[in-house]
Amino acid sequence: MLTIFPVIMVMRQTTRFIKNQLHYKFGKSNFISVSKKFTTLHFLETGMRETIRKEVAELLENAIELRHRFHEIPEKSFEEKKTAQLVAHELRKMGLTVEEGLAGTGVATTIQGERVGNTVALRADMDALNIEEETSTPYASKHKGFSHCCGHDGHIVCALETTRVLVRLRKQLAGSVRVIFQPGEENGTGAQEMINADALGSPLPSAIFALHAWPHLESGVVASKSGLITSAIDYFRITVKGKGGHGARPHESISPIIGIARITENISALSGKGDHDTPPCAVSVGMISGGKQSNVIPDHAAIEGTIRSLNETDRQQTVERFSSMVKTICSKERLGFDIDFLKYCPPVQNHPDLYHLFEKVGAELIIPEKRAYITEQSMGSEDFGNFTQLLPGLLIRLGMGSSSPQLHTSKFDFSDASLETGITILVGLAMKATETDFKIGLGQ
Repeated sequence: MLTIFPVIMVMRQTTRFIKNQLHYKFGKSNFISVSKKFTTLHFLETGMRETIRKEVAELLENAIELRHRFHEIPEKSFEEKKTAQLVAHELRKMGLTVEEGLAGTGVATTIQGERVGNTVALRADMDALNIEEETSTPYASKHKGFSHCCGHDGHIVCALETTRVLVRLRKQLAGSVRVIFQPGEENGTGAQEMINADALGSPLPSAIFALHAWPHLESGVVASKSGLITSAIDYFRITVKGKGGHGARPHESISPIIGIARITENISALSGKGDHDTPPCAVSVGMISGGKQSNVIPDHAAIEGTIRSLNETDRQQTVERFSSMVKTICSKERLGFDIDFLKYCPPVQNHPDLYHLFEKVGAELIIPEKRAYITEQSMGSEDFGNFTQLLPGLLIRLGMGSSSPQLHTSKFDFSDASLETGITILVGLAMKATETDFKIGLGQ
């Protein structure tokens, strides 16, 4: 998730100051409309607002310590055993019944309020990436070759501490909150596997919420948008078939390595912002394999990567251009080829009523300097999209700071300073969305 998109910071300072600070250009009317949306809504009782803030403040020290513990034990998709055990341990300490082993390593629990109300869900992803950590923190990864460089350690803790606050506020909580700790987000299949394992429980929640670390926002800022917020993603593998031979006589071979190199070079030309009659997309190569010995030209070589698109029409057009490009190059080089599309993840669709609720909760609980509005869909993908295809959902961006390293890089570390805002917004959303007067589709 590395595409930078414009945000409108909601601050009390002037429009000119904000433009200078963020280097974004936006109209005065946009700034005023967003400001009004965030500052003129009052729906939480003063006592409840203060109670939520107090409860979150009291657990911050524990939240930071717990985040560091998760950061030390990053694990591969669907192998999050230590992570799941620690999640379950923390939930049991809260007196909750814990469901384990969902989709292999998934964990879930339900907080039952003492008042009648709706059922909603919170989701956090647990897996890490196969990237060696290069930070100097005392809590750096203890699992060689893996790191939480996508911030899932922070996502876990935001969900856990939100759960802790909701347990303490059971008397005030209406309905129930289903909390889901999902494996395999980086694999792209974890959300669907959890859905298949009935992790959402019964009755099906009326809404589901999640957040994601985002380096393109100042630390602790929460932001979202209505409608599509991420891209769709297709995972592909191209296998190129040639004729192997001795490295001393390349003229007697048909090298698949040459074909792979030319395909990789041309793939970069497919990505674009929608200029020159081509759809906006991002096509990239993440893996190349071919050959086992330096003096042998292999028979086969392969590349794997992703195609990201903003909608189904763009997706089909990009796949067609992609397939045509591969066919043209392989034909010219006298190579055979296979294209396999390994898996697909839909874009995340934020429900407008849930986004409106996010605005209202933010206005009541989060200071203006910590709120923002996203104007464009990201080329990043999230398998939370599988949940939003099934039920209304909302994905929130949580700022890591302008100086934060990018996601999926060896130096990234979730910002502890962002935990307070992340927990606060999730608590507020859960408390309000479970109320009987909140109904999806009624313009709440």
